[in-house]
Amino acid sequence: MKLLLATALTLLVAMTPTKGAGITVDAKSFAPFWAQFKTAVANKNKEAIAAMTKFPFVYGGSTLTKADFMKQCDAIFSAKVQKCLRDAKPVKADDRDSYSVFCGSTIFVFEKGTGGYQFTDVGEND
Repeated sequence: MKLLLATALTLLVAMTPTKGAGITVDAKSFAPFWAQFKTAVANKNKEAIAAMTKFPFVYGGSTLTKADFMKQCDAIFSAKVQKCLRDAKPVKADDRDSYSVFCGSTIFVFEKGTGGYQFTDVGEND
């Protein structure tokens, strides 16, 4: 009986989620995406950046298709932004599966969808 009780308690403790456990899992699943995204930006690989972006994409008051987005990549990812993203530390949102990266007054947002993380928004950091 004691063995059964000990086993049940061990399983209960092992299966109980902790706050930190959820964040670690999210961070691990975001980390490979973030590494690929930073590399694509550093290499100015517009096709790879677009493949990691959710469309339609709103930028500068316009709704961009993939082709439009690729034309705007140089404006979105200026040399200053490229440098910032290289060393930036993404911040996880408390209320959803998303991360934000702050580059001066600009915020870059990455959200988890059914296919994994995607670049979903860029705008003024308010």
